This record gives sequence, structure tokens and C-alpha cells, in this order.
Amino acid sequence: MIVVDSNIVAARSLTSLLTSKSEQVEEKDPVWIMTVLISDLGEKLLKKIILMLIILSCFIFPRLGFAQEDKIVRIAIDTARAHMRIPKEMEVRFVEKKKSPLAGFYSVKILVLAPDREMPVIVYVDEAGEKVILGSLIIKGENMAVKEAGEARLRKFDMGQFEIEKSAIRGNPGAKVTIVEFSNFRCSYCQLSWAKMEKMLERHPQTIRYVFKHFPLKSLQGSFELSEIAASAQVLGGEAFWIIHDFFFSPEGQIIIREDVSVVIRKVEEILKERGFDVRVFQTAMEKGIGRRRVMEDIAVGNRVPVMGTPSLIINGDFISGEFNDQVLERYLNK
Repeated sequence: MIVVDSNIVAARSLTSLLTSKSEQVEEKDPVWIMTVLISDLGEKLLKKIILMLIILSCFIFPRLGFAQEDKIVRIAIDTARAHMRIPKEMEVRFVEKKKSPLAGFYSVKILVLAPDREMPVIVYVDEAGEKVILGSLIIKGENMAVKEAGEARLRKFDMGQFEIEKSAIRGNPGAKVTIVEFSNFRCSYCQLSWAKMEKMLERHPQTIRYVFKHFPLKSLQGSFELSEIAASAQVLGGEAFWIIHDFFFSPEGQIIIREDVSVVIRKVEEILKERGFDVRVFQTAMEKGIGRRRVMEDIAVGNRVPVMGTPSLIINGDFISGEFNDQVLERYLNK
């Protein structure tokens, strides 16, 4: 069976007709063109053609506008990234584009998503896309860039995005305060952070849920392998993970982790065996890449923040940019 789409036939008929009459209609107005069409085509066919033209116009004409908008917006975003030195990991969102108070320029509002806040920025781009103003634009004594941008806002993360159920947890699972920390075992600041956190957990065992997330850094040699080893130990359960975690952050552990990875693995196997764990389960997890995959999952979660360094802490959805201490914790405990 051969099925003929009448819409295709209509389109082809229109193309043929317009081609044959192209020289005649080139200088004519739209009314004359429609008169020619009506005289050459049947009423039903003409209705289909008009409907198709309306549908096509919905796709074609907006796209022409979007192309220009995309050009101006792209210039604004690229300029902001380059001159504000925005890290590539940081997301930049387009908010709106409108005519600016400066004649011949567009005002493009973008949002820079830093880990702890959303920073609105106004970039002025001329209609040709050749001139860009980034920074202050003073008109009659008023900074229009600041006025149009508005205030920065603190970010609030959905705790569900951190996939807590996949991670090792310490403290009370139903606690009022949940702390997610992105850390790695080669980071000296992470070691200090854990020393503080351990004391806080001792003082507030029922009010804190602490969640450990692996975030090894390329700049710290061997940090990924250490995370992989600890994550492989987690296959044996949370207790096994925390034994290895605490060892890596201990003075002895900090010496061992600077040895060859094979030496570290042997030491971990020795510790697990002494504690009564089945070392073969750990070895299988290492061989099958189970620990590696868990680390990669944590890195992906961190990149969505984005985590820019370690340690990085999120408390009840708030990114903590300054020092985390008892005073900061008290604010959340008292909310």
C-alpha cells in the first residue's frame, strides 16, 4: 500500500507554483500573491497551504529572533566569564535581555552560581555585538548596573541532591542538623576539619547527622586511590568504613598514606582482618571497581554544587563559606 500525505503534496504544489511565478511576484505585494494562489489552486488545497504557512512561521520567525538573542547573550556570558575570571565549574545562567538605559545597547542579566550564593550581574552589549560594558554604568549619578542587577542571594540546596543514602553516616540518622562534608584523606585542612567535627559529634551525639562525601583533588597525588580504598571498605559496612577513615586521618595513618598504594592496601587489609572483617570482600570490591564507582558518584554530586576545594561543608542546605565552629553550629541547633 502506498500512502500519500496530502500535506506533502500541498507543499510541493506551493513550491512548484511559487517557482514558476517567482519573476512575476518578486516586486508584488502580499495581496497580489494570494490572488495568484487562489486562481491556481483549489480551495481545500489552499486552506492546507495557509495552515502549513502559519505553523512554519511559528518555528521560523521566533528562531530568527532567538539567533540574535543567543548571539548577544553569548557575548555577555563569555565576557563575564573572561573578565570576572569565573571558574569553568561554576554555572552561569541567562535571566533576561532587554533594552538598556544606554541608547543602542541591550541590558543582559545573568546569574553566577557560586557555591554559597547566587550573584546577579548586568552586562551591556551593543546591538551589533561589538561593544561590551561590564562593571559600573553611571547615569545621572546612579549606578544602573547595580540597580538592574539587584542583590545577591544565599543559595539553598535541596538535601536530596546529595544522595545521602549512599554515603557513610555518623551520628543520629534522625538528627535536627545534617552536615554533608566533601573531603579527602590527603588534604591537611580536611584532617583539621575532621578533628573539630569529631569533637562536635561527641558533644552533640543526638543532634548531628554527619555525612562523608569523597572529593579527591587532582592536585593532591594519591588522593583518589585513598578514597577508592576507603569506599571499598564501606562494602563491608559503615563500621568498616569509619575504622579506615579514622585511621587515614590519624597521625600514623597520615604517614602510611604517603607510601606506595600497595603498602596502604596491605595495611588496610591488616586492620580489617584484626577487626574480624572478611578481607576477601574488600579485595573483591577493589578488583571490581565498586569503590572507584562510589567515589566517582560523590565527585559528580560535588561538581553539581560546585565544590571548588576541600573541605566543603553544607549544613541543612546552606553552603558554609567561612570557618565552621561551635558558634555556627549553635545557630542551626537553635533554629
